[in-house]
Amino acid sequence: MRRPHRHNHLLGITFTLIKYFLLGLAGCTIAYIVALVVDLPLVAGAIAFLLEQVLVRSLVLLGCLWAIAVINESARS
Repeated sequence: MRRPHRHNHLLGITFTLIKYFLLGLAGCTIAYIVALVVDLPLVAGAIAFLLEQVLVRSLVLLGCLWAIAVINESARS
């Protein structure tokens, strides 16, 4: 007999964070392209620096959180 499936809050939080991470990445990409078109090199440089420094660290943290959520969900099954 199967147990009723309990909602995993960690998995939901992880997917919500990934969604907003991707939306932020899309927003930064659009802002970077607009800054290049309007010829604002200072703004474009700041956005590029932000993406280089923060993007990789955020992606690693989200990947670790996703792995923990998947392992947690698999352990419950």
